[in-house]
Amino acid sequence: MIKQKLDFSQILALDLQDIKSSLSVMLSSLEVINDSVQDEKQQNAHTSLCYEVARINGELFQLQTLHKYAQGDLVPQIDGYYVMDIFEEQLANCDMLFRSRKIEVELDCDPDLRGYFDAELIGGLVYKSLVNCSRYSRKRIKLSAWINEAGLLIRLADDSPGYPQFIINASSSRVLPEQFSGTALDSFCSQIIALSHHREGERGYLSLSNGGELGGGVLDICLP
Repeated sequence: MIKQKLDFSQILALDLQDIKSSLSVMLSSLEVINDSVQDEKQQNAHTSLCYEVARINGELFQLQTLHKYAQGDLVPQIDGYYVMDIFEEQLANCDMLFRSRKIEVELDCDPDLRGYFDAELIGGLVYKSLVNCSRYSRKRIKLSAWINEAGLLIRLADDSPGYPQFIINASSSRVLPEQFSGTALDSFCSQIIALSHHREGERGYLSLSNGGELGGGVLDICLP
């Protein structure tokens, strides 16, 4: 057999896109099934499946982002967007997940609020964060945005028990730790997305804390 040199990066990019397309079909099928599930045991299984599909979708976004970063191609396509449009799109993507888990989402954002960012990167980061919140929240999530002295602030708060201290510590790291872990990769990917947005010498950042309006975890994404 003749050996050929394969461009693994190109293969990975193509396969990731195919997998995302398949997941979209699965989510559509789950949406149809959702209305017909009556048995409690089946409902629990459906809820679990909804979460796992949404989580895989978020992990694929993260993998694509890290792949671009490794290739030196993580260059944000900055443009002006209404923040509410980004929020509503990602909340729609998570709608079935929230309904299956009976989670109430409060949205606090001026419809006329505009920001300058990469819609795909920030939208994906918001989506992945919403999916994560759905796992730990008891029943409430609040997504809000406003302009402060540092720029556009996007905040995601929940009524979960809050973030463990080691996750809060990891979220501030701008370098990938020597020991790989899911938490380290999540924090690193989220941070490089925020940092990739810069303006007049100021860079974006991401921070985690506990407390907030709902008494649980608080995720802040600040974009200059």
